[in-house]
Order: sequence, then C-alpha cells, then structure tokens
Amino acid sequence: MKDEFYRFRSIDSLLGSHKELEHQSIYFAEPKSLNDPMEGYRDIYWEGDLVVWSNLFNHYLLCLERVCSLVILSGEEHPVCKDDIPIFSGEDNFPTPSYKKIFHTISDNFFKNTNINKILKSLSERTLPVRKDELLLYLGAIHGLALEIINIEYEKKGFIPVREAHDLEVEQPIVNLLSQNFIGILEETFNKSDKEKELLSVLFTASKSTNDQIELINRFNKVIDDTKKNRNFVIVDFPKDYISQLEKLIFPNWYTACFMSECTNSSVWGHYGNNHSGVCLVFNVDTVDDKENLKLKGVTGYGSKGKIYSFSNYFFHPIDYKAGFGSIDFFRMMGRMPVSKLQSMWYTLHDSVSKCAGEVFSDEDNWRSKYWERFYRDILIKSKDWSYENEYRLILSSISVDSSDPNDRTLNYNFSSLKGIIFGINTKIEHKLEIMRIIEKKCSENKRDDFKFYQARYSSEDKCILHDELSLLKFSKKN
Repeated sequence: MKDEFYRFRSIDSLLGSHKELEHQSIYFAEPKSLNDPMEGYRDIYWEGDLVVWSNLFNHYLLCLERVCSLVILSGEEHPVCKDDIPIFSGEDNFPTPSYKKIFHTISDNFFKNTNINKILKSLSERTLPVRKDELLLYLGAIHGLALEIINIEYEKKGFIPVREAHDLEVEQPIVNLLSQNFIGILEETFNKSDKEKELLSVLFTASKSTNDQIELINRFNKVIDDTKKNRNFVIVDFPKDYISQLEKLIFPNWYTACFMSECTNSSVWGHYGNNHSGVCLVFNVDTVDDKENLKLKGVTGYGSKGKIYSFSNYFFHPIDYKAGFGSIDFFRMMGRMPVSKLQSMWYTLHDSVSKCAGEVFSDEDNWRSKYWERFYRDILIKSKDWSYENEYRLILSSISVDSSDPNDRTLNYNFSSLKGIIFGINTKIEHKLEIMRIIEKKCSENKRDDFKFYQARYSSEDKCILHDELSLLKFSKKN
C-alpha cells in the first residue's frame, strides 16, 4: 500500500489562468490529449450471425443516409464531420413518418441486392473474427452501392437534381470479392493456427496502407478536391470514420488525471515538470477496502436546480506496461445501448433473434462484470517504453453523467489531501514565493501547521532526482 502519490505540474497550470493551486483543482484530460497516440486503443472485432451482420449493414446505411441529407442541407458552407454520424440512432429516431418511409425504401432496395445478401451470408458463416481493417474493406466495397441507392431515392423525391447517367460500376468491388470467394478463402487459409491468424492481420494492415497511400496521391494530384470537404467526407472518409465512431456504442467516454508513484526520474521532471521549472504536488492517500483513493468533488448527478456536486472516492489505478491489447467482441459488448434499442436495432431481424442476445442476457451479472473489467483493462495499458513514469491514474467516467464539458472535468480536492509541494531544480524564486503565499492563506483558513515544502536536487551518488524537506518553511495555526 502507498501512502502518497505525486502529480507534476507546470507553473502555468498551477498559477496561470487555471489557478489549480488556488482552486485546489485537478483536471481530467481526454485520451487524445495525452502523450501516447495509442491511448485508449481497443482491439475490436466483429463475429456474429446473420441477424447482427444484417443489422450492422442497415445501421451503416442509416447513418450514411442521415449524413447525406445533412450535407445536402449544409453544402460546403457548414462543416460536417464524423461527430455528426448519428451512431446511437435507429429507425425510431427519424423526425417524421415520411422520412422514415423514405429510409425504408432505401433499405429495402439495398437488401434486395443479391450480392449484398451473399456478402452477409459469407460474413455470418465466418468463424474467424473480423477486425477493423478487414471490416473497412467490406464497408468500402458496399459504400458505392449504398450511396447510389440513396441518390436514386433522393432524385425521385426531388432532393437532388436528376443525373444524366447513373454509376454502373458501383457493384464491381462487391462482385470482385464474391467472384474470388475472398471471404471463404480467408477462412480456409488462416483458420489453422495463431501464427496464421496474425498473418491475416498483417494482410489487412498492408491493404489499408496501400489504400491510404493511393488516397494521399489522389489528394496530392488533386484528383480528390480538398476544397470540397463535406463531399469528400461522404464519398471518401465515411467508411473509416463510421468504424471509429462505432466504438462509442461499447464503452462510455473516459477522462484521466495522471499521478506517479515516484518522483525521482529526471525525464519525468523534464517533461511533466516543464524542464524542472515546475513543481510536484504530494498527495496523501485514503484507503477504502485496501484500495488507495483520493476524494474529489465534481458533478455526480442532476436535480431540479441543475447539476449536483458532491465528493466521491476516485481510486488510483496502476498502469500495466506491456505489449499488446486485449480484444473486444463488438456484437456482445454494446454496453451503452439501452436494452430496448439493443434488442430492436441489433438483436432481432424480422422474426429471428441473434444468438448474441442470449450470450449477453442469459447471465447479466457475469456479463456486466466482464464489461467493466475490459473497460478498465484497455485504458490502463501503455507500452514498456513508458515504464519509467511509474504512472497511476484516476479515471472519470459515467454513463449517467456527461463530462464532455471541460468545466465538468475539473474536480476539486480537500486541502487536507495535499501533503506538500516539491520545488523543481529550476523553479524561479518568484514562483516559489507566490506558491508559499497561497499555501500560507490556505493553512490559515484550514488551521494547518503540517504542510511541507521540499526542494528537488540531483544526487550524483544515487544518479537520480531526490528532494529534501525545507524544514524552516513552516506556517503556524491561526485561531
């Protein structure tokens, strides 16, 4: 058990516009702002029966149609991006019955296509899981046909001008896959050993790399007009952006505040302590059921007068420094979907029920336990390259509370939780004095005389950064 944790801060964060020391605040950052580009990566795969695969294609079609309609309204004047993909929407979310009827026509025409049904049959018979890069290949293959069917219906309704000619090549990518028995050959070739399954991943990674290079060349040569961003989003970017957004159906958003179990590494001081000119905050640790935690005040719910703020225990989670990530079964891990929508949108098709439903709902307690285990597992992994950090994390995440607003991700600690402050080797004297004045005021308000200041130094003997207590810097209690 640890009795204290360390949090490195720059002077700008501590004393600047955020005034973290004065406000006793800790900011929880979103994954994309962290220093490792692999933060939050999840190895998602798709493996299921005809019901869930058909519903995935229908969901793709629905999201594509909604984005197409948005681009018609927006033109190029208002940007449309992946965040506009209505990933949580189903057919019950259409604004009017007539709009819903239009989509039903589009969907019926799409699923009447013989080649689409052959693709779905092949995917549903797969025993090998389909991962992101392979799924991108299949969605890319059906994308042109889906767009063409949408545009034909838009022409009939007068939403867009009637074209002189329709695209007669939209089915060719699907025909190519089927004529080569592509999915079946993959099953026969790679469903033998773990090594061969790894080769399958390499194959699709290489395929994606080739397609990315071709797209880059086309943009460079202006075959793709980069001034028409909304058009490019629909025609070029949508399949890969749709896949990236699907992850939102699995786990809630999460945010983190980073701490360290040690403060002796010079690289950590150099990076997080702003070239040793910042400071390191020393926090006391509480324990609940032998788990270290820090009490923080933030939004915990909503009432008739708005947001409700209260203190909660936030537990310290150690980072696991290792290679690789655990896998996530998409069709059986859609934990953010309400049960009613999960059943209607994903687990039923006409009179058929997916086997995935039984695997999820037959033992909900066990499923939920595995769900949260996988949620934390993948956000607490970093490669061994980062092991020198000795990082621990507090995690902010809730299905019931929206923390997308940065203001709602700034939580406050009790002053009693802050044990002391370590000045960096290069911390300026004026910054030390300003910090001391803030702490003096807080010690007076909280009747404390045990706050500790430390000075960091390089130890030539230990070959690391040590810190010494500045025992003469004391503030007396004031009654």
